[in-house]
Amino acid sequence: MEVIEVKGHLEAKNASTNLDAAPSAIDISQLLKTLPGAAVNSNGPLTGIAQYRGLYGDRVSTKVNGLSVSGAGPNAMDTPLSYASLILTESVDMSRGIAPVSSGTDTIGGSIRVIESQARFQEDSGLVRGQYQDNGQRSYIGGKANLANQDHALLVYVDLMQGTDNPETGDGREISPGDYDKFVAGGQYRFALDETGDESIALNYQHLETLDAGTPALPMDINYIRTDRIKLEGQHDLSSWLMDWNLAYSDARHGMDNYSLRFKPDLKPHRYNTADSTALSGGIDFEKDAWFIGAEFQLDDHNSVITDFTKPMFKVDNFNNVTDESYSAFVEWQQDIDQWHWQIGARLKHYRTDADEVSHAMAANSAAIRMLMERFNNADRSQAQTGFDFVINGQYQVSPQLSTVIGFARKQAAASYQQRYLWVPMQSTGGMADGRTYVGKMDLDLETAYQLELGLNYQANQLTLTPRVFFHQIDDYVQGVQATDPAVIMAATMMGDPFPLMFENTDARLFGMDIQASYLISQQWHLDMLASYTTGERTDVDDHLYRIAPPNIVMGVNYQNNAWFARLEGVAVKGQNKVSQASREQATAGYGLIHVSAGYDTQNWQIKAGIDNLLDREYQDHMGAYNRVMMSDLAPGERMSGLGLSAWLSGEYRF
Repeated sequence: MEVIEVKGHLEAKNASTNLDAAPSAIDISQLLKTLPGAAVNSNGPLTGIAQYRGLYGDRVSTKVNGLSVSGAGPNAMDTPLSYASLILTESVDMSRGIAPVSSGTDTIGGSIRVIESQARFQEDSGLVRGQYQDNGQRSYIGGKANLANQDHALLVYVDLMQGTDNPETGDGREISPGDYDKFVAGGQYRFALDETGDESIALNYQHLETLDAGTPALPMDINYIRTDRIKLEGQHDLSSWLMDWNLAYSDARHGMDNYSLRFKPDLKPHRYNTADSTALSGGIDFEKDAWFIGAEFQLDDHNSVITDFTKPMFKVDNFNNVTDESYSAFVEWQQDIDQWHWQIGARLKHYRTDADEVSHAMAANSAAIRMLMERFNNADRSQAQTGFDFVINGQYQVSPQLSTVIGFARKQAAASYQQRYLWVPMQSTGGMADGRTYVGKMDLDLETAYQLELGLNYQANQLTLTPRVFFHQIDDYVQGVQATDPAVIMAATMMGDPFPLMFENTDARLFGMDIQASYLISQQWHLDMLASYTTGERTDVDDHLYRIAPPNIVMGVNYQNNAWFARLEGVAVKGQNKVSQASREQATAGYGLIHVSAGYDTQNWQIKAGIDNLLDREYQDHMGAYNRVMMSDLAPGERMSGLGLSAWLSGEYRF
C-alpha cells in the first residue's frame, strides 16, 4: 500500500513492493505487476521493460541503486531493471501518479527506483536465498554479507540464475528458446567521515554476465552480455544542508544472433550483432527544510555492428558512435499550508545527440541502401534541444481518515537514440517487439505532455482505499507511421517488409484509472485488491497506441498466524481489442488465473512454496508481443502464450 518515504525533511508519496509480493519472480521487472498502474513488456525471461499507465521504455525513469542505467543492446535485451540484483533488492518504489521533478531527468512516463542494500556500519549480517521452479527448470541462489565496525563497512553479494529447459504453456506447448544463465556479483565499501556514520563516502562495483538467454519475441537471442559498473558516492552535512553526490561509469558489451538458440532456415542469412555502450553520469543535490535542489548529467555512447560469419565481407553499421547526452538542474519545494500539503518543482534540461558516418556492405549493389547511407552521412547529425518540466502536486486533508489528491504537470522528453539514428530499415527499436521494420528521423521534436491526476486516500478502521484517475495529452508523441520514402520502402522490401514504418512526431492521449485497496477482516485474515485501466490513442488519426496493458484486476486473500502465512490470489485480465493499426497489432482475449502460496517465517529462516497458474490455463499475454522463432510449438507471428502450471519452492537463511 502507499507508504511515506522520508529523505531529510522531504516527503514523497510512493507505491512500494518487494520480493515477498512476487516470490516466484526471476527478474525484478516482474515485481511491477504488484504496483497500481504498472505493467511489464516482456520479450524474454530476463528482458522485462517497465510500463506505467501506457508509457514505457525511455519515457519511464528507471534507477537502480540511484543510477540511470544505459544498456548496450539496441533492442533493450539488457533493460535497466535487468541490472538489479535479486539478493540486493530491498524494494521497488514507484512515484504513484505524477512523478516529482527530483525523481529523474525524463519522468514523462513516471519514475521507478530499485532500492538496494547499502553497507551498514557496526553490523555483521548475512542472507542466503534460493529458489527452484519446475516449469522451465529455473533455479536461483544468491547471498550477501555485511562486515563492519564504526568506521568501515563492506557489503559483498552474488546472484546465480539459470533456466535449463523450455517452459510450457497451459496446453503443453514449449516456449523456445527459454534457457538463460546469469551471474551478478559486486560489493560496496563505505568509509565513515564522522562518529555517527551519517557522513560517509562509498565505492560500489558490479559485474554482470548473461549467457545464452532466449528472447523469443525479438529477432535475435542473447549470446552474451558483460557489464562492469562502478560508482563513487558521498553524503555530507554542510551547515544544516544535506548534500548527496555521485559519479558513475559503466562499460557494457553485448552479442546476439539469430542461429545459436533458435532454428534458422537455410535461406535465411546468419546475423550476429555486436553492440557496446559506455556511460558516464553524475549528480549532486542539496536538501534543507522544504527545499530540494540538484543537478545531474548523463553521457552515453552506443555502437552496434551486424556481421555474418559465413560472409567475412558483410558488415553493417547499425549505430556508429552515437552519443546521447543530457544535462539538467531542478528545484523543488514542499510545504504544509493549513490542510494542504503542496509540492512544486521545476527542471531545466538540455539534450545533445550525434552520430558518426555509417557503412553497409550492400551499398555497392543496392541503390536504395546507398541512397539512405549517403543521405545519412551527408546530413547534419548533431542535435541540440532544451526542455522544461513543471510539476504541482497537492494533497488536501479533509479529515483524519480522508484526503484528496490533485496533480498537474507539463513535462518534456527527448526521442531515444534508436528513434533518431536508425538509418536503414531494421527492427532495432528499443524492444518494441512488434515485428515491424523502422527507420529513424534525426530532427524529432521533444515530446510535450500535459498531465492531470485526481484521487483519494481513505483509511479508517479496517479499510484502506486509494483510487486515482489520470489524463495525459502528449503533443509530438514519437510513433511509427507508414513510411512514404521510396528508398526506405525499396530497402525494406529487400529485407521482406514492403510496409516499413518511420518514427515521426504525432499526437496522443492516455487516460484511465487505478485502485489499490485492502481490508483487514481479523488479526489473521486480510483482503487486498489492485485494479488498473488504461486507454491510449492517437489524436492526429483514428488509431490506438501500441502495447497498452489491458484492463486487469488482482484480488488476494491472505492468512497470517504467528510464523505461518498463506495467500490465494485471483487474476482477471480483460481482452484487449484497442490495438494499434499502424503496428498491425493483434487483439487478445481475456483470461483468469489462480495462484496459491504458503510459507513459514522465523527470525533466522524462511521457507515458501506455491503454484502459479494453478488450473494450468492456456492464455495469450498481451504484453508478451509475438513469437519470432520458427519451428517452435508456437507459430511464427503468434501471440506469446503465458506459462502454464508452475510449482516453485524458495527458502532463505538470515544470520
